[in-house]
Amino acid sequence: MSQLPYWCDEKASIPRVLTDQAQRLGAKPYFRFQGAATSLTYESLVADASAIGGELERRGCQSGEMAALFLPNGIEFVQAWFASLFAGMADAPINAEFRKSYLQFALNTTQPKVMFTDAAGLLALQDDEVIAYLPKLRLIVCTDGARLPDTFDTRALPMPPVVDMRELLSSDARARAWETINPAMLASVRYTSGTTGPAKGAMQSHLHILNKSREHLQVMEMVQDDVVYSPFPLHHNLASINGMIGTLQAGATFHSALRFSASAFWKEAHAAGATLGHILTPLIPTLLAQPPADTDRQHALRYLWMGWPHAQFEERFKTRLVQVYALGEVGVISYRRGGRTDNATGEPIPAMEVRIVDELDRPLPPATSGEITVRPRMPHRLMLGYMNNLPATLRAFRNLWFHTGDQGQIAADGQLHFEGRIGDTIRRRGVNISSEQIENELLRCPQVLDCAVFGVPSPLGEEDIHACVVWNETNPLQADASVHQLIAFLQERLPKSYLPRYIEPAPMLPKTNTGKVRKGELRERRLHGRRFDREANTWIG
Repeated sequence: MSQLPYWCDEKASIPRVLTDQAQRLGAKPYFRFQGAATSLTYESLVADASAIGGELERRGCQSGEMAALFLPNGIEFVQAWFASLFAGMADAPINAEFRKSYLQFALNTTQPKVMFTDAAGLLALQDDEVIAYLPKLRLIVCTDGARLPDTFDTRALPMPPVVDMRELLSSDARARAWETINPAMLASVRYTSGTTGPAKGAMQSHLHILNKSREHLQVMEMVQDDVVYSPFPLHHNLASINGMIGTLQAGATFHSALRFSASAFWKEAHAAGATLGHILTPLIPTLLAQPPADTDRQHALRYLWMGWPHAQFEERFKTRLVQVYALGEVGVISYRRGGRTDNATGEPIPAMEVRIVDELDRPLPPATSGEITVRPRMPHRLMLGYMNNLPATLRAFRNLWFHTGDQGQIAADGQLHFEGRIGDTIRRRGVNISSEQIENELLRCPQVLDCAVFGVPSPLGEEDIHACVVWNETNPLQADASVHQLIAFLQERLPKSYLPRYIEPAPMLPKTNTGKVRKGELRERRLHGRRFDREANTWIG
């Protein structure tokens, strides 16, 4: 594979890479969406992004401002994303499932001036906990023609104009801001999954995105003829930054699905003609649990990013898993392709220096567990910082090393071993979920007096979410009506993947002398008490 020309080119913004590739590849499909009648070619995406971006400029949007993408996977997401970049703006995707305080948090953190959304998103923006942000927006762009209801009183709360994105697509305007972009400036904000507190918005420059996604395509040995299949959300770093921007630089084709489906995964990959794909380790058991079918081997996927080596999986589905240790804030740190069954993730790549340290940041000897810290050997390989979160930025970058928050060790043979997250987090199906965020929503329920949320081992690997709840004395949690009322309350406030599987009533929670819950004591119990299993819809224990 020839060397790509964008490594430290001072002109290498994402729009410039796309325009260069469009001149070279023309009508070749760049982005396809499962079930859509049309695709985005390299040249059509340039035209769409330039038209919408030009209208954003015409309507007063300024270079350096934020544009929120509150949309599910689809062609419209990609059009909105690149239009923002062509207008010189930075994009901030928001999980389309977010509602109420989660949505409010995302808006307050990134402070967007433009919002791309659809009818469902527009309805979520009118919620009482969110609507106060709307006057701060200069423009709302709806991808499906949705409007504010005629009964909405704009006198009580001034609203920004709501326009149909189809009107912007038909504009004769052409974006110009991208031509003078400094590639070291902010391009995108991608949220971390969240650990001990709310998710953090990782600020990424054009060069950072291009450099780390270039590692992705090299790890996958991606070439121009490849088709990359990903059923994961475009608001996450994996599908969008690594997947789509890596695909862009290779001149390949990216095929997106709305969501992961174990029963449809291989069928969709085969129908897409995919040669490379994305998977997450916790989802491997769900694929293996599917009944054997002819489609198991009819696909052409030669590599899947990323999963632990799994001989049974690779043999049954005739593909190879590429194990990668990577962070959205950094990119690839180490990787390997099979051959072992332990938690080794390969030797650190040449572009990255890795050190294992203790709680005082003192280097630890080989084969000793500690926190994984990293330092790149070249510029623009780290994020710029966490959006509007200086304390978290300073904690991460202390003592001239980036602190990953992960525990691991470097073995005598130089292999980096990943041993899990440091701190209070739940690892569910490849995503780190903040227990604090779920607890905050539980405590909003008038019937909940106190609570603690933590992870318990899941039959599918990693963890399920367990909530211990101290219930208001007048509403015993043991009553079926009460527990279903609590679940319904949480379903309005939490993404589906954040909903506790187990709800356990507790008379009190063990606490320290400063009032903090001793979660370690709760996690380490050999037996949990009587609890409601939401997925089985029954009491157990």
